[in-house]
Amino acid sequence: MRVSYQKRILLTAIVMLTAFIFVVAALWFPLVKRDVKIMDAIFVIDITDSMNVKDAELDGENVSRLAWAKEFTRRTLLEMPCGAHAGLAIFSESRSLILMNPVEVCGSYHDLIQMLEQVNPYMAWARSSEVSKAVYTAIRQAKEIDPRPTIVMLTDGHESPPINPTLFPKFAGKPGEIHGILVGIGGEELLPMPKTNDKGVIEGVWGINEVMHEDVFASMRADRDVNVNKPRSEHLSSQKKSHLATLANRVGFAFVSSPNDPVDLVDTIRDESNTREQTIDYDLYAWFAGAALFLILLVFLPYRWFVRTDD
Repeated sequence: MRVSYQKRILLTAIVMLTAFIFVVAALWFPLVKRDVKIMDAIFVIDITDSMNVKDAELDGENVSRLAWAKEFTRRTLLEMPCGAHAGLAIFSESRSLILMNPVEVCGSYHDLIQMLEQVNPYMAWARSSEVSKAVYTAIRQAKEIDPRPTIVMLTDGHESPPINPTLFPKFAGKPGEIHGILVGIGGEELLPMPKTNDKGVIEGVWGINEVMHEDVFASMRADRDVNVNKPRSEHLSSQKKSHLATLANRVGFAFVSSPNDPVDLVDTIRDESNTREQTIDYDLYAWFAGAALFLILLVFLPYRWFVRTDD
């Protein structure tokens, strides 16, 4: 099809005018009502020393487990639908500590990110890492929040001091009463564990004689069935998948290991949560802006790709 020069000018003017209308709409089109399924979640980030091991892969590079946890949380927040609520908490010693109660993710995104950026090893109030008990405290705290959020705990599952399988910390709650997901972080190879000082600065690595290699209670018993000989490797760390799966089963949580896509984690959160419908004010600016950008780019594409010209 041949298009004359005059028709090309007219067509370009129409396309540019339409793009301009879309830009105006993006700026001033009123918010529209929309029903969406939303969920409430609270992200609990492990900040114990083992999270400083650099065996988590992010965009093709090895980063510390803590850096991965923070960045993956940020990306997950971006993928959560407007209207959903998210909060932040950290875990050290045997407790989870809520830093920020769940807030609406779109309106409070920058507040969430500001808080997330402050999460660092120096915030740890003890050097121990009792993951199981931290999950239990997170569950107790979630019960006090209305509506009850789904717990998303990002951890490598490294217990220090270790837990004897026959002496697992007792869970006093009801499995599944609070929904949650354990997100496993880290590789499978045992690696030296960085040691931080009281300011959170890394000073070398933990030595074999600086950590406990068996449970405190078990170490005080003469029962050979309890004190099973095991390798002294608690100064090294890897992702404890089996332990996390066992822990998740005890409390009625889901378990995912090293997820690659934040969208998949959002889907899992939605599947595990008691979602509710909420009418939100939806802004169509992204759709209008996208359409305007497409039309503007269309103008600058060579016409001869689509039609024959008289030039």
